[in-house]
Amino acid sequence: MNIRDGMCWGEKELSKKGIENPRFDADLLLGEVLKKARDRLYLDWEHDLSFQEEESFRSLIQRRAANVPLQYILKRQEFMGLPFYVDERVLIPRADSEILVEKLLESMELEKEQRAGQKIKVADLCTGSGALAISTAYYFPSAEVVGTDLSFAALEVAEMNAKELEVSVQWRQGDFLKAIANERWDYIITNPPYVSLKDYDDCAPEIFYEPKMAFLGGEDGLNFYRCLVEGVGSILNPQGKVFMEIGWDQGEAVCSLFQKKGFATQVFQDLAGRDRVILAR
Repeated sequence: MNIRDGMCWGEKELSKKGIENPRFDADLLLGEVLKKARDRLYLDWEHDLSFQEEESFRSLIQRRAANVPLQYILKRQEFMGLPFYVDERVLIPRADSEILVEKLLESMELEKEQRAGQKIKVADLCTGSGALAISTAYYFPSAEVVGTDLSFAALEVAEMNAKELEVSVQWRQGDFLKAIANERWDYIITNPPYVSLKDYDDCAPEIFYEPKMAFLGGEDGLNFYRCLVEGVGSILNPQGKVFMEIGWDQGEAVCSLFQKKGFATQVFQDLAGRDRVILAR
């Protein structure tokens, strides 16, 4: 089998299993085995694979055909232009979550000149791989950033990513607001579990390889927002803000929860024009 044959075979095998973008995935998996960039495969596609390389490639295609997420096979995912290590201990960062970080950074930048040298304190709840917290610390290094998660295993991944990207984030294990309850914060950010029980059963099969606790937000998906709105007011500074990722159909419900507690809210859409992030202040 040469590279061209391998690309075609891999695409065919993944297509039979209904994998989206089968050629793209097959190319990346073959590139992983050969340690070649995707464009290099097309330049070298008459190159013959060794027996070991072919066996490794077939094994990776078999895993992907079984709906194992590509990111878990490759052990990486890009977020905010940064490389993150990911495995089955953490949720795979999605591009939609970049909207939250972008809006947070915009707000922090506007406040910077008014802070008179004081650090801006940010807490990221349900940090998982650390994507939100680390991206914030990377692009706004003067901030004091804390990331929390109930899962010790997830925090191991987050700490690994922070070290690799050489950013300073403090990690805390704890149950949601309890991990940050004794301090005051300028910003609280979170991508909490917000999938309802019904919607979870209808998710793409790849989802079931990711940590279930990172998805399920109760019967209607709103449990974590209810918990947040009950306690967040007492730990925010007077001008403090909360940035939350939400499901595309949860904007009205989450805004209502916060407005009833006296918060002003603003909704931001993702690139597809769907509600994705709520700012509450």
